[in-house]
Parts: sequence; structure tokens; C-alpha cells
Amino acid sequence: MQRAVFLARLEGALPAGYERLYFGSEFCSWSFPALSEVEKALDEAHRRGLGFTLATPVLSEAFLPCLREVVARIGPRLRPGDEILISDWGALRLVREILPAVPLILGRVLSGQKRGAQILTLDLSPAAQAYFQQGAWYSAEACTLLDELNIHRIELDNLLQGIAALPAGLCGSLHFPYLFVTSTRSCPWREPGALEPCPAPCGEVFGLRSPREPLPMLQCGNTQFVRHEHLPAAPETLGIDRLVYHPRLPR
Repeated sequence: MQRAVFLARLEGALPAGYERLYFGSEFCSWSFPALSEVEKALDEAHRRGLGFTLATPVLSEAFLPCLREVVARIGPRLRPGDEILISDWGALRLVREILPAVPLILGRVLSGQKRGAQILTLDLSPAAQAYFQQGAWYSAEACTLLDELNIHRIELDNLLQGIAALPAGLCGSLHFPYLFVTSTRSCPWREPGALEPCPAPCGEVFGLRSPREPLPMLQCGNTQFVRHEHLPAAPETLGIDRLVYHPRLPR
């Protein structure tokens, strides 16, 4: 089981005990690190002998030139085993045009999993339970599409209701302890119409409670999460061969 750590910023030395560094953002293009930070993280990962995964976010039109520059600049410095994670289908062509040979992995924003603590309150039949444990890429047709796109790794959330085993041919990376629930382009910390990137860290993390939710949610920027510490007993039986630890709430 490969162990990875996901960071949005470098703050001192990289934590020990990991074989891969994820660096970037998944949900907000305005919190994506500057090119100089990405280059520094890439160099530090390679210096430590770690694999490197550039995590790219849900896109806005204004962010595309920035993404293009970052991908083009780091491309010649990537090593075998390094990857680019896409969280938006709009990044697929852009990355493949610049770096056709670099492995692409499908971010958890695109996994199609059924999220949220309310699922725990439902009285589900075995068939319904199985449905809620799956995502968008479990059918034969979906797997064929991913194979045609040469994508063979999917990033997964650690669902409260459990996770179905991935189809043969797909590998999974399980993110924890923060289960992504929902996200929006309307960030409570961002000025409407602003074009410049947000400061880092942006805004304050706060909790959300509701009588309809059996567990509290955490709001970070434009995205909400549930903290879920308990990992599956045997993730390798589910097609999962990588654990991705988030020391802080993702951006």
C-alpha cells in the first residue's frame, strides 16, 4: 500500500513516512499555488525520492492560462511515475496537448461517488446499499471510456456507507480523513467579480450543524467536508493501492 501526503503549500520540511507528494488544489482554482511553489515542491519531492502528483482544480476560464503555464514549465522536469490529477474534464485536452505521455489520474471531484452523512439515515435494501457504495466508473461502458482515455487510476473518498470494489483494471487512491461532500463556485470569502488569486490561507474554517445531518460538516473556502477517520479494514481488496493523507482541510 503506497502512502501519500497531500499539501497545498510547503511549510518547512516534507513530513516523513510517505512515498508520494500530492501538491496543488482540487476544488478552487483561486487557491492553486503559484508556479514557483509548484516548482519548489516538485524539486523537494524528487530530492527526497518521492513520486509527485500535481493536483489541478475545478477550472474557471480565467485560470486556464495559469494552468497551461504550470503544466508547460514543469513538464520537462517530471520523472517516470509522476502524475497529473485532473478535477475538471476541461483540463484533459489542455494537459494532453502539452504532455501527451504523462499519466493522468481522475480526481475525486469526478469520481461520481454518493456522498454525505444523510445516507446513513436511509433504510436501504441490499441493492440500494450497493448502489450508494459505487461511483460513476463501475459500469463496463464507463471502464471502456476510461481505457480509451488511458486513465487507470481514480481518486476516491472514504465513504461513510462503505466503498464497493473497483472493477478490474482500475486502481484507487483513498483520500482521508476529510470526506468531500459538496462544492460550489460561490465562495463566501471571495469578492464578487474579483480576478486576482486569493491570499493563502483563504478564509476561516468553520463548522456547520443541521438537524438533518447526523454528523457536523466543515466549511473550507468553497467546499464542505465531513471528517471520517475510520479506514476500510482491507482496502487492497477494493482495488485501492494508495492512501492519501490530508493533514489539513483541502482547498
